[in-house]
Amino acid sequence: MIVDRYLARHVHRSTLMVLLTLVSLSLFFTLVQQIDNLGRGDFTGWRFVEYLLLRAPGSAVQFMPLATLIGCMLSLGALAANSELIALQAAGASLRRLAWSVALAALVMAVLTMLVSDFVTPWSETRAREVKSSSIGQGSSLLSRRGLWVKEGNHVIFVGRLFPDGSARQVEIHEFDGQNRLRMSLIAASALPRDQGWLLKSVQQSLFGEERVIRRQFDEWHYRGALSEDLLSSLVIDPEQMSLLDLRGYVDFLEANGIDASVEKLAFWRKLYAPVTLLVMALLALPFVSGSQRQGNAGQRLVIGILLGLVFVMLDKLLIQLGLQWRLPAFINALLPTALFAALMLVLMRRSEQLH
Repeated sequence: MIVDRYLARHVHRSTLMVLLTLVSLSLFFTLVQQIDNLGRGDFTGWRFVEYLLLRAPGSAVQFMPLATLIGCMLSLGALAANSELIALQAAGASLRRLAWSVALAALVMAVLTMLVSDFVTPWSETRAREVKSSSIGQGSSLLSRRGLWVKEGNHVIFVGRLFPDGSARQVEIHEFDGQNRLRMSLIAASALPRDQGWLLKSVQQSLFGEERVIRRQFDEWHYRGALSEDLLSSLVIDPEQMSLLDLRGYVDFLEANGIDASVEKLAFWRKLYAPVTLLVMALLALPFVSGSQRQGNAGQRLVIGILLGLVFVMLDKLLIQLGLQWRLPAFINALLPTALFAALMLVLMRRSEQLH
């Protein structure tokens, strides 16, 4: 237990430092990309800073595997350079025992990453888009905890969730007369984009008369309003930034409506495999820092490990695209990059054990 806590403290500290560096670089490039929008409308000062800060959780989740590899390389390399790893091995801690300690440290980071990915990133990315859209745009919109309210002519529209293909869930359309009295309400479970509006599904209609309310139900309803793309774009969230539960529901929704959901399935399985990827990246650092750390050896191994992390990022994108081209099942396609690096990690661990 003492060894586990000692290694975890060093691994977590180094990984956090690397992650902060990578996220800072990402935010700097985001700032450069948005510099042309700085000063437009209310997109100045605190609003601009707020937008950058809201993008930070998504960047942290994106860079976590690379930060884990580099952080483990730095922390374990420092311990090895001070002969602490050799002392642990001399005291009876085998390479497998050290790998177990590193895996426990990585598991804590994997759980925290999943929590941020599921509960923080979807909100922060949506909020960031709303901050930018409402600051620069001229439309009338209000983002609540549940979704987005939009005013369009004599209609007030609520959109619970808008997806990248233009489809939506939890849609409400309230129509008012000239005296701002509620005349009709439509509540739909979902909506599909159609020419000049939406095709609402599972619709409940309420007609408000002088003395009574008439309620009807329809399987479909064609709403022909010209919804503003600028306003609705503030609620769009990419599949990679959705929570697992929302992403699963989105896949079911697309399949129920006969829409290709291969990209969304892939995003679901990649998020599900994310803890395994983090674990592999952490363990991959161990063979590069175990054993001798003579001058000219440690630096070389560290550079190789960092380059290996960059290779993983590029290989991940390449294999994912090839898998989509070859129409591989999503649960296999999403696992390919991690499986290849897991095999590499096992080979290197075996060789390291044989050398010692």
